[in-house]
Amino acid sequence: MRRRTMLCAALWLMTATAARADGGELMNVHASLSVDARHDKVLVTFRIENRGERRVGLPREIAADTELARRLFDLREHPGEAPVPYTGRMVKRGPLTLDDYVELAPHSAHAHTIDITHAYAFRPGTHTYVIRYEGSALADVRQLDSAADIKTDAVMFSHTQK
Repeated sequence: MRRRTMLCAALWLMTATAARADGGELMNVHASLSVDARHDKVLVTFRIENRGERRVGLPREIAADTELARRLFDLREHPGEAPVPYTGRMVKRGPLTLDDYVELAPHSAHAHTIDITHAYAFRPGTHTYVIRYEGSALADVRQLDSAADIKTDAVMFSHTQK
């Protein structure tokens, strides 16, 4: 029997641990992706856990938006690592403001699922892909200049495009 999809378990990666000048930790978050490619859709769930003592700011585009407004994920074919073209909408916007972030309380987690089926040019037939996210979060929800990088491990999945 041919496998149509593969549900990938979330992979954890310690990310965005930014240090202060005094050597203390500025932000301690752990982010992961999981993919559900069943039922002719590609649903990507971004999960982030704030293990630190401060509120952090998550970009609204990954934490709450229902539709992509730019190439948010690094999506590649496997094997070969050829990038999958982004075909979704592109929204031109100005610099981010504090309103573009969602607060995540200390010692809490947040998960959000986005349907990327029509935002990337998946090839017809059954193919294997690798997806990852690289972005940033605010170590202090009151300061735009407190951004620290967030990266997830790559997740491999199979998708059948009709």
